[in-house]
Amino acid sequence: MKRMSALVIAAALGASVTIAAAAPRSVAERADRITPQQRTLLNEKLALVAAIMRNAGTDRQSAQVDATKQRWMMESLYALPLSELRAIGMPGSYDQAASAIAKANVKIARDGNAKLGELNTELVYIPITPCRFIDTRNVGGRITGTPIGTRSYDLDLTGAAYGGSAACNPKAFVANDANNIGAIAINLAIVDPALAPGFMGARPFGSTNTTSMVNWYEAGPTVQASNAGIVTSDQTLVADEIEFFGTTSHIVVDVLGMFSAPTSTALDCVTGTLTTTNVTAGATFSLDAGACPANYGIVSNSCQTLGADLSIRLSEHGVINATTANCTGVNTSGGTLTVTNTPWCCRLPGR
Repeated sequence: MKRMSALVIAAALGASVTIAAAAPRSVAERADRITPQQRTLLNEKLALVAAIMRNAGTDRQSAQVDATKQRWMMESLYALPLSELRAIGMPGSYDQAASAIAKANVKIARDGNAKLGELNTELVYIPITPCRFIDTRNVGGRITGTPIGTRSYDLDLTGAAYGGSAACNPKAFVANDANNIGAIAINLAIVDPALAPGFMGARPFGSTNTTSMVNWYEAGPTVQASNAGIVTSDQTLVADEIEFFGTTSHIVVDVLGMFSAPTSTALDCVTGTLTTTNVTAGATFSLDAGACPANYGIVSNSCQTLGADLSIRLSEHGVINATTANCTGVNTSGGTLTVTNTPWCCRLPGR
């Protein structure tokens, strides 16, 4: 996989194999240990890196960039999470690509490695129709180890990767990015433990044995225990977010919901009641806007004129308070004009 990936990228870039082979070894060396779904994501990363390098090398300035800088760019692109690679787009020059990489790294340094609970004062629970995410009887077999076995799981994948349902896709509820999941609510069943007692715990991926965790316990073999719990997810931008550990046993895990950062809600805005007044030549006018619908407040207004000679001078135009917006001015034309005042009304959507 490592050799083929280097050649594919070299061909796509028209670069030498020496430069292409500079891609981080970790990407290629773990190719033999990944699932088909993870391989798909890896292939997407390879294709994106190739496309970005190719697109950034189309201008004259980029053609003069030496091999050392090209290697830096390739390694920097490989080091970015797939979500950041997708966000970069297709820079049209070496400088644009370097700037995009720098901005992505600033973003990651700022908040990419922090937990959602540290970045926000609250997390919002998102209930979903319960769905099967893991069933080791179908994929993976019992979690085994001496004396305790562990197995980690990637919330970027669907249940199809782990013996569950392809329709069980937690990230679909949080903008298709598992890093937006701060914690996940699950129901776990210990099924057919090999020995008594059957024990299973759940925790963020990469935790130590002293980490706070959710535990399940069953007194004997060939039976099952089931209960619900909430598990914090790891958010260090590694592939896996949660892990289970315990004595040799099958597990069945259903997802009930997840906790994510609050998302901003767009203002709900409409036009209010238009008002009009006729103003003779040389006359001043003062025209209040009409009413907003119930539960809406005026945030702006628009003063306009209707007539053959649209000449007025506004002396005041804007919001006076939450219920009234006023237009005042003078008709500087030689004839009568119709002045209109249209309010723009907004509210915060309710829950």
